[in-house]
Amino acid sequence: MQKFEDILHTHGDYIVRLCYTYTKEWQMAEDLTQETFLRFYEAQEKFRYEADVKTYLYRIAVNRCKTYLASWRYKQTQLMQLGQKLIAKEDVALQVEQKDESMQLYEKIKKLPVKYREVLVFYHYLDWTIAQIAQLLGCSENTVKTRLRRGRQQLGQLLEKGGAMDGPDY
Repeated sequence: MQKFEDILHTHGDYIVRLCYTYTKEWQMAEDLTQETFLRFYEAQEKFRYEADVKTYLYRIAVNRCKTYLASWRYKQTQLMQLGQKLIAKEDVALQVEQKDESMQLYEKIKKLPVKYREVLVFYHYLDWTIAQIAQLLGCSENTVKTRLRRGRQQLGQLLEKGGAMDGPDY
């Protein structure tokens, strides 16, 4: 049986890099790595070493990452970062002109049901692939494609009308 410190030193860098591939943020990858090793430490007595420790840690880390990526907190963070990136990239004069247009578009996007809004933002603003979005949302790639198409259609209707969507916001 390996000591916990040995396991931490042997697999720590690997788990951080694994978490980073999911989150694309070093700070969050480090936090998720800590959670992974905390979970392993708490369950270490139950671990029978029939499987490789690396495989076991990998599974814990992947589950922690998926839980984080599916959380509303993560989605909110991504939307806020997107807004900050868009503002930081633009020239100040152009910013003032485009801010009104962006706010109008953002207001229209906010009126879409969440299932369409999130795929539009992840696909068009965050440049995620259909497969990545499907994995994040826990649905099929065809479902993501359908939501993208319907979201674009509804957004187009909103932009043509200049009005609000009827129906509940879910």
